[in-house]
Amino acid sequence: MLIEKRTLRLRWLILICGIILLSLAWLRGEAIDALLALGLGLSGGFILDWLGIKKLRLWDYPRQPFLGLKYFIIALPDWGVIGMTINLLWNLIEIPLLAFIAVAVVIFLTHDLPNLLTRSWQYHAPMWLVAIGWGIFILSFRILSTTLSSIIS
Repeated sequence: MLIEKRTLRLRWLILICGIILLSLAWLRGEAIDALLALGLGLSGGFILDWLGIKKLRLWDYPRQPFLGLKYFIIALPDWGVIGMTINLLWNLIEIPLLAFIAVAVVIFLTHDLPNLLTRSWQYHAPMWLVAIGWGIFILSFRILSTTLSSIIS
C-alpha cells in the first residue's frame, strides 16, 4: 500500500511538472511545440507500450495494467510529459549532443530513478537494452517532433 501511495504521488508530481512545462512553453511562445510534443508523447508512448508490453514483453506496469483505467489516468499522461520534456529542453539547449545528454539525464532522474523506489513499472530486459531503447526513443521523438513542427509552421 505504501508503494502504491508513493507511485501515485510521483505520478501526480510528474503531471504537475507537465502543467508547469506547458505554462513555461506558453510564456516562451512555444505553446504549439509543447502541445505537439504532448500529443506525440501520448500517442508515441501508447504505441511503445503496446509494442513493449503486449508484443515484446520488455516491461509492464504491475499496478496500472495496460489498457486499464489506471493506465490511461496515470501511465499514459506521463508519456506526454516525457515528450514535452524532450522537446522543450532540447529547444532550450540548442547544441545537439549536449541536449541529448541533458534530456537523457533528466528523464533518468525524473522517471527511471524514482521507479527504483516505486516499482511502478518493471523491466524484463537487461539494463543495457533499456538504455539503448531510451536513447533511440529520445532521438526518434526529437526527429519526428521537429519534422511535424516544421510542417505545421
